[in-house]
Amino acid sequence: MTLHTVELLNIGGIAAYSTLRGAADAMNPYDGFSTCSYTSDSPERVQQAIRLLSSHTGLGTDRLIFPRQTHSLNVKLIDRTPFPADMLADTDALVTTLTDTILCIHTADCVPVLLADAEAGVIAAAHSGWKGTVGRISELTVQKMVEAGARPDRIVAAMGPCICAGCFEVGEEVVERFMEAGFPPTIVSRDASLPRPHIDLPAAVRHTLIQSGILDCNISLPPGCSYCSPDKYFSARRLGIKSGRTLSYIMMGGHPVQTHR
Repeated sequence: MTLHTVELLNIGGIAAYSTLRGAADAMNPYDGFSTCSYTSDSPERVQQAIRLLSSHTGLGTDRLIFPRQTHSLNVKLIDRTPFPADMLADTDALVTTLTDTILCIHTADCVPVLLADAEAGVIAAAHSGWKGTVGRISELTVQKMVEAGARPDRIVAAMGPCICAGCFEVGEEVVERFMEAGFPPTIVSRDASLPRPHIDLPAAVRHTLIQSGILDCNISLPPGCSYCSPDKYFSARRLGIKSGRTLSYIMMGGHPVQTHR
C-alpha cells in the first residue's frame, strides 16, 4: 500500500489534500488506499492506511479526526485531541482552530469541501452529497467557522474529487428537491440523448459557498471526477456502496506528504 495525494490548498501554513487510490485492479472495490472503517473494508487494511497517513504527516493517529458520516447536516467543533469517537457519530462536517490536527472526510462521488481562514487560524472539512448540498451543509460549516473567528471574505475553499455533471444522473424527484431549495436551474442538464437529467453538484456547492459570503475567486473546483477515473478515486456508483473511500483532509501544521497530480 502506498500513499500519494493531490494538493487542493496550501496557504498560510494550512494544507489540504485528497488521496489517490493507487489501485492495481480498478474494479476491485477495496483495492487501494482507504482509511474508511465503516464500509466493510478489512479492518487490518484500514489501520495500515491510517498508520501510513500518520507517518507521512508526522502526526499521531490521535490527531486524525474521522467523523462517522451519515449524510446529515451536523457540524462538529473539534476543540481538543484526542476527540471522543462517540461524539463523531452522525457528523458530516468538522471545524477546528487547533494546530497539528487533521480533519478528515471520506467520499466516493460526493463532494469533499475543505475551507480555511489562515488569518483567523480556522479550518474546516465538509462532506456534501446531494442531500447535504440541498441542505446547504457548506453554509452551516461556514457559519460554524465564523463562530470560531473566521470571516467569510477571507475563507478559501477547495473541493476534492467527486462525480462530475456528465456522470451524475438523477431522478426528477432529486431535481425537484434542488429547485425547491432555491438552487439555480443552470445546475441541471437536460438533453434528448440523456435518459434522465444530470446535476452539476460542484456548481451547486459553489453557489452555496458564494451565498455564504465566500468570494468566487477563492473557490477551487474539483481536480477530477470520481466516476470517470476509477483508477484514481473510489466511486460508489461504479463499485457499489461497499467499497473504499477517497480521503480528503486539511491541517494546520504537520508535514505535507509528497504530492502527485
